[in-house]
Amino acid sequence: MTPTRSTTISLALAAALALVPLGPAAAAALPQPGPEAAPPATTPAEGTDRVVVKFRDGTVPEGSRDDVYARAAERAGGSGLAETTTTADGAQVLRTGGMLAGAELEALTAALEQDPAVEYAAPDLLAGTAAVPDDPSYTALQWSLWDDPAGLGMPAAWDLATGAGQTIAVVDTGITAHPDLDANVLPGYDFVSTAENGRDGDGWDADPSDEGDYPDAVLCPASPMPTASTWHGTHTAGIAAADADNGQGIAGVAPDARILPVRAVGACSQGYITDVAAGVTWASGAAVPGVPANPNPATVINLSLGVPGECPPVLQTAIDEALTRGIPVVVAAGNQGMDAARSAPANCAGVISVAATDVSGALAPYSNFGSVTLAAPGGDPYAQILSTGNAGAQTPAGPAYTERNGTSMAAPAVSGVVALLRQRSPELGVDGIRAALTGTARQAPGGCAAGCGAGIVDPVSALVQAQGGEPFGTGGGIGALHRKIAASAGEPRSRELCALGGNPCFQEFANGWIVWSAGTGARWTSALPAQWWGIASAG
Repeated sequence: MTPTRSTTISLALAAALALVPLGPAAAAALPQPGPEAAPPATTPAEGTDRVVVKFRDGTVPEGSRDDVYARAAERAGGSGLAETTTTADGAQVLRTGGMLAGAELEALTAALEQDPAVEYAAPDLLAGTAAVPDDPSYTALQWSLWDDPAGLGMPAAWDLATGAGQTIAVVDTGITAHPDLDANVLPGYDFVSTAENGRDGDGWDADPSDEGDYPDAVLCPASPMPTASTWHGTHTAGIAAADADNGQGIAGVAPDARILPVRAVGACSQGYITDVAAGVTWASGAAVPGVPANPNPATVINLSLGVPGECPPVLQTAIDEALTRGIPVVVAAGNQGMDAARSAPANCAGVISVAATDVSGALAPYSNFGSVTLAAPGGDPYAQILSTGNAGAQTPAGPAYTERNGTSMAAPAVSGVVALLRQRSPELGVDGIRAALTGTARQAPGGCAAGCGAGIVDPVSALVQAQGGEPFGTGGGIGALHRKIAASAGEPRSRELCALGGNPCFQEFANGWIVWSAGTGARWTSALPAQWWGIASAG
């Protein structure tokens, strides 16, 4: 029997869920679900102004504990420590006198644990609200957004930003009405230049509605695509910015961002590069002859389309104009299973090109690779990406939810992350956004031997780094082991990641991985065995 999408996820994660449960300290550090709130000045991923110290029974009289604190503070190069309260298990809660994060916080807890009288020392972390949306398909089907090795970890990212005030231009097949999109959609434009290809009886106009891209016997008699329309633009728009917490459907990566629909692809899923270039130019706020000015310039432009060969000069000019205006251009790497250097716009200068990974966190078999900026979940035939769609077989009908897979699905996820970054750190330019994305991307846990650029995008780490925080802090059992073997393990290269349900958990370091198991505690390994996660390595 061919496995269904949900069966595949179960096979991929069931073994993992039973193997390596989350340790108590790590579990306590995870933010818990709750109502949305303004992010604190220092986020849970960054630090705290309190630590917890548990003394071994009978080792230190109460009056001598201050000496232990003073020695530890001196060794760590920090200020004094003052007791505040006692926990239920008899540990002491100490106030540090200021917010500590990253290396400073690790140095203090390590200094405390050097005293033989101390059983353990750990940060008293600030738990934040994890903005888990109430959209029913989020929990059931949107694996690409979950906080697990293959997903984007969106709940923690949504605590920091939701894309408010940002505009994502989706240059694609246009858009159809949908209750999960309509509240976020701005007036767009149609740049399909021929009436036949546009199926709307005219050329460029102010109506970006998708009229259906099903193949035409005259326009593309040998088209290999199915006879049905794809509603591709509606699908990519939903991945980037579908409304959230509206009690229906799905959640987008940037649910409070606005969508600027720009139609440049028509019948047979084809569009002239000159039309695409005009759409990019208009979306950026630059002038296009004969077209009214765009009153809502994009803050990020998404191109989930491609053409073989070198980057066309007219398209490169349009991209350059957008970049000059400070607008990142995010593009799909392509679905030909080849080096992305051979496909445009992935090979255009200055773009953020995105490869696709599957439900195991491996490079998807169809995805282009190599000359890419990074990767994001794009799904596979058995675990696709659910998003907004349309029920019409060829011409528009009612709204629907559909599943697709491809680098076209990976690119809008990154566009949504860019919107989060621009909201959280509006001072970032194009280069700063690229640095935040690539500097915090993580290895594909399922493997990407062919090359996924910097790795899988990690939204919460990018948001923390963009504001000057430490995106790869360590804690719990993983942090305790790292403090002991830091010299050989090297610096952390990712945040701690856990599979759906809270286990197993792992963190990447410069020279390998630390994996947490309730049965065996934290373990060091120079390579991450695929069988620990119930996934198949891509090599």
